[in-house]
Amino acid sequence: MNWSGSESGEMKQYFVLGSYTEPILFGTGELFQGKGRGISICSFEGGVIEVISEIALKNPSFLCIDEPRRKIYSVNELKEYLGKWGGGLTQLSYGEDLSIVEEGTWNVGGTDPCHIELSPNGRFVAIANFANGSVTSFSVDGSGAVVDGSRSIIAHEGQSLHPIRQRGPHAHSCVFSKDGKLMLVPDLGIDRVVMYTYEGDRLTPAAELDIVVPPGSGPRYGEFSKDGTRFYLINEISSQVMVFSYEEGDFSLLQTVHTLPDDFTGDNICSDLHVTGDGTMLYASNRGHDSIVSYRVVENGLLAFVDRQGCGGKTPRNFAIDPTDSFVLVGNQDSDDITIFAITETGALHLVNQFHTGSPVCIRFLHTT
Repeated sequence: MNWSGSESGEMKQYFVLGSYTEPILFGTGELFQGKGRGISICSFEGGVIEVISEIALKNPSFLCIDEPRRKIYSVNELKEYLGKWGGGLTQLSYGEDLSIVEEGTWNVGGTDPCHIELSPNGRFVAIANFANGSVTSFSVDGSGAVVDGSRSIIAHEGQSLHPIRQRGPHAHSCVFSKDGKLMLVPDLGIDRVVMYTYEGDRLTPAAELDIVVPPGSGPRYGEFSKDGTRFYLINEISSQVMVFSYEEGDFSLLQTVHTLPDDFTGDNICSDLHVTGDGTMLYASNRGHDSIVSYRVVENGLLAFVDRQGCGGKTPRNFAIDPTDSFVLVGNQDSDDITIFAITETGALHLVNQFHTGSPVCIRFLHTT
C-alpha cells in the first residue's frame, strides 16, 4: 500500500455518495441542516474527485450497491416519509454511463433509518432504524427489485447507562458474517450487538448469541476480517475498538483499544471503522477530536497503533478505502468536504486533496463499472 503516483494510484475509479439534504434531529440533541444534493456518482483518479451524475432524494444518508444487478438501495433518514411515521427506502438503478434512475420508494416503518445492507444471498435488504431501535427487512427478487408488501419489522428493547444517548434502543448498522450464518446489529442504546440468523429472506432473532458490551459503550458498527475469524467493533460513546474472535456463532473478546490520545479532554463520539482489502490495516474515525486513527493488524488479528491524523475537516461521519488500498476518502459531514488521504508504506495517512460537497455521509466504491 504505497502511493507515489503509481499505476494503482492513478487508475480511474468510481464511488457513490450519499448526503443529508433535509433538517434532522440527531440522537445527540443537535438539529442539523443538511446541505447535500442527494445521491452522486463520482469518479476518482490521482487524488481528484469529479461528479459524473446526481439525483435528488430526501436524506439519502446511507446506501448499499448491488453491482451485478446495477442497483443502489438507499435509506431516507427521516422521521416521516410518504405521509406516514417512519423513514424510507429508495431503490435506484445506474446505467453503463453511470446515470441514475429512481425505481421505487417505500416507508420502512421505523424512524431515522441510518444504515442499509444487502444480504450475501441477495434475497433481502436489512435496514437499521436508529431513533426507535428496530430492524426492517424487504425481500428482493432475482432482478434486484424490492418486493412490494414484503416489509418485516423487528423491534429491539432495553436501555443502558448514558442518560441521554441510551434511554432506549438505537439500532445502528446491519453487518453480515462471512460464513453466511449471521446478521449482527450493533445497538448503541442497549450496549448489545443483537444477532439474527437468516434463511432465504427471513430473519430470526438469536438472542443467545448476542454480544453484550460494558455499559456506556454504545456499539455502532463492525467489520469482519477477510477470513471471517475476527470481528472488529467500534463503540461510539466510549471511543473504543474491540477485537473479537469468531467461530461458528461464538464470539470471544481478545482486545480493546482506545481511539483517542491519553491527554484528550474534550467530547468525542466515534463513527466509522474499516479494514483494508488486504487485511493489514484498520482505520477508525473520531468526531469531536476530528481524526482518523490507524492500526496495523498484527498476529492473531490484534491491533497495534500506528498513527492519528486530523481528518482535514469537521465531523468525519463515514469514510471509505478505495479498492486498490491506496487511498482513504473521509466524508466530513459538518465542514462539507471529502478529504483524500494516501496510505503510506507504514499505513499512516498523508493528506493529498480535498473536495467540496454538501453534508457528505456515505461513500461506497464501485468495484466494477
